[in-house]
Amino acid sequence: MFTQGRIRVVALGTADAASIAFSWAAAVLAYRAFGGRYDPAVYLAFWPVIPAFLVINAALGAYHGSWAYPAAPLPPVEEMRRLFLSSLIVHLAVVAFLAMLFQTTVGYSRLAIAAAGVLTAVLTQSFRNWARRALFKLGIGQIPVFLAGAGEVGRRLAAILRTDAYTGFRIAGYFSGSEGKSIELDDAGIPHLGSLKNIVPEAKRRDVKILLACQDERLFRCQMKEFSSWFTYIEFLPTANAFPVFGSKAVAFDGLGGLEMVNQARKRALRIQKRALDSILAAIAFVAALPFFVVLPVLVKLTSRGPVFYRQKRLGIRGRPFRVWKFRSMYADADERLKRLIAEDLAAAKEWASRFKLSDDPRVTPLGRFLRRTSLDELPQLFNVLRGEMALIGPRPIVDDEVKYYGASYETFASVLPGVTGLWQVSGRSDTDYERRVALDTYYVLNWSPWMDLWILLRTAIAVALMRGAR
Repeated sequence: MFTQGRIRVVALGTADAASIAFSWAAAVLAYRAFGGRYDPAVYLAFWPVIPAFLVINAALGAYHGSWAYPAAPLPPVEEMRRLFLSSLIVHLAVVAFLAMLFQTTVGYSRLAIAAAGVLTAVLTQSFRNWARRALFKLGIGQIPVFLAGAGEVGRRLAAILRTDAYTGFRIAGYFSGSEGKSIELDDAGIPHLGSLKNIVPEAKRRDVKILLACQDERLFRCQMKEFSSWFTYIEFLPTANAFPVFGSKAVAFDGLGGLEMVNQARKRALRIQKRALDSILAAIAFVAALPFFVVLPVLVKLTSRGPVFYRQKRLGIRGRPFRVWKFRSMYADADERLKRLIAEDLAAAKEWASRFKLSDDPRVTPLGRFLRRTSLDELPQLFNVLRGEMALIGPRPIVDDEVKYYGASYETFASVLPGVTGLWQVSGRSDTDYERRVALDTYYVLNWSPWMDLWILLRTAIAVALMRGAR
């Protein structure tokens, strides 16, 4: 069964090789185009950087843990961190090699090598994602797994894997316990293969070596010995609630095993670093966006009546209310239009109740649709960041009516500043249901790290460039 996983590893390795080759070619040719005096052909001698990059990635577990026995991939943020580290190691090694061999780097452009390193670090995950989407569409490189449990966690996990090209898991069948068969899983085309006691015999028959155990902890413990007799990997997901996993590690105390969970938000130095970085980046972004602050107010006034800015009450850290700033993207009588629509259109009323958004919103002006698609309407939120009311990156700010959807997770959600952009915004945005929004916001708070902020920032830049803003 590891055959499909190995196909996936080969595809990711090919993507990595293409990424570093493209980065070197782009950096060298760009340097040459801007007046560099080096012959681009001499850089062909650096072809060993490609296998070196692949070897280091493999050593860092960037190919689903093991190239020979691949299982679950690294979380996207951790994958990005390790790819950055791998690129840094490779390109520092190139500079060190040149310095030791020739006692100098003259004859080669250090700037071009540095640029190649930066490009490799930034682009490799995108190259990988293109490969993943291609595998997903072709239906190859999808590792077969069994799902134990048809409860809430199992259903949510199946829904995620059904459309997720990143993970590379294909559920070959599910096994139910006391909850019985699942209509949702049956409707998704996932075959029901019996009760939990049938898992190991069926896994042997189908040669499935990975189990996603979405069971009660007590039941899981009872079957752990049986599962261990066959499965190479057992992924235990007992609850739908988010908890800190990023940066966590296994610990042992004289035979007692456990998991150390890291609460990054409690580290004062990191909080100060985040606030300082947010302020600096917001100030730089404000200066860079000054032309938009001149042109957009004029366009807003010319295309519809009403104020230039839209200010709405949102809940900030610890539930404190503040006014979020945006360029107005709706008609001045937007609230009245919404009330009329909800009263007259039952489908729109249901959509609004479940998502607090409308896929075809009649309140939005033609210019407003463009502003939302490009996220330009959110530029004034830089004022909120500079005032200390928001962070550049964080959970999305919500209104009073949304608190009920967070339930017990609201206290966790409200423990940090809301962000201009965040995990929800780069994970489907208008296409995500409310349950997933809450899960993503909670996951961000519990698993925040500087690397996660960098990952979100890069994804945001890509989304803005491709006009994947809100509708």
